[in-house]
Amino acid sequence: MLSPLFKNIDWRHITSVGFDMDGTLYNEFDFIKQVYSEINNQLIQNESVLSFMNERWLDKGSSYSHIFNEAYDKCQNTVYKREDFVRKALDIYRNFYPKISLSDRNKRLMSYFKENFKLYLITDGNHELQKRKFTSLELEKYFDERYVVFTGEHSSEYHKPKNKSLELIDLNFDNSVFFGDRNIDREFALSSNIKFIKVKDMLEAS
Repeated sequence: MLSPLFKNIDWRHITSVGFDMDGTLYNEFDFIKQVYSEINNQLIQNESVLSFMNERWLDKGSSYSHIFNEAYDKCQNTVYKREDFVRKALDIYRNFYPKISLSDRNKRLMSYFKENFKLYLITDGNHELQKRKFTSLELEKYFDERYVVFTGEHSSEYHKPKNKSLELIDLNFDNSVFFGDRNIDREFALSSNIKFIKVKDMLEAS
């Protein structure tokens, strides 16, 4: 099942497989469209600004930190001051309850991984929001809670790079693979002597 997709790995010797979550196990833009729509409904009520935010995210990615300031600049009739607008937008973002799911294909892949390897997950970001995503995706079906790290629960040293997070997982990483969608995931894996596969929503491997 795996060799046609991820043929650069000799899976016969792999014992554990790790994953980033956003952009790796599901299409993160599904979440972004929902939360930006909620921000628009509550603060903006302008479809052109909403379209701008969505397009800007697709252009810049999840690490871009100026999106709400730029959205404010696009608003013409907002009653909020800039700092209040940005704060409210961030509050909506961080407290949002997403409705997201794995694709059927990814469910099959994850079931296969679970049957054949020890699985672990390391995800960055606001830990309460990440936990809500984890629940919405029903990832508890695939991951033992002992092998899940929400780096936002820990000090900043667990964020970039993620290497420190491995200390929180009681697994052997000598024969391990990590799936991620960003260069920072690659840097983490390779610096930890973990094989790396870059993917987008588990559909495109490179």
